[in-house]
Amino acid sequence: MKKLTLQFFAYHSWANKQLIEHLRKLPKEIINKEVNSVFPSISQTFAHMYAVDELWFLRINGKRVSSIETKPFKTIQELNDAFTYLHHEILQFLNLTDDLEQPVIYTNTKGERFSNSIREIIYHIVNHGTYHRGNISAMIRQLGYQGVSTDYIYYLRKIE
Repeated sequence: MKKLTLQFFAYHSWANKQLIEHLRKLPKEIINKEVNSVFPSISQTFAHMYAVDELWFLRINGKRVSSIETKPFKTIQELNDAFTYLHHEILQFLNLTDDLEQPVIYTNTKGERFSNSIREIIYHIVNHGTYHRGNISAMIRQLGYQGVSTDYIYYLRKIE
């Protein structure tokens, strides 16, 4: 189970990198262009994804956090650097954790108390990222450019 959880998180990190590398090939102003979507721009969508990844990482590390603070990303390099560092920290934590079924007790943004295992939280992070990468892919197409595939099966083909 640990190996699969690590693989899912590695996929999440890879998929974000795929999208970020694709954005490097497009005009640099694309990440801040306003689009009619879940979030008003690609950078704001990535900022939300980052904030959620960071929030859950803090929670699994035993920190008491009940809200998320988004950090604006002005450039693709800022995006890349932030995710690279955070995902490295998360993977390092997961590799050193013996029991991914260990419960994490936390309070959500509404003040409600919950408990989920580290594994369940990692699956949530990956699923949340997949949803928003889909939003970003749609935004890229809305702006007139081709997207890039970040499907899990493509990740599996790369690591085999």
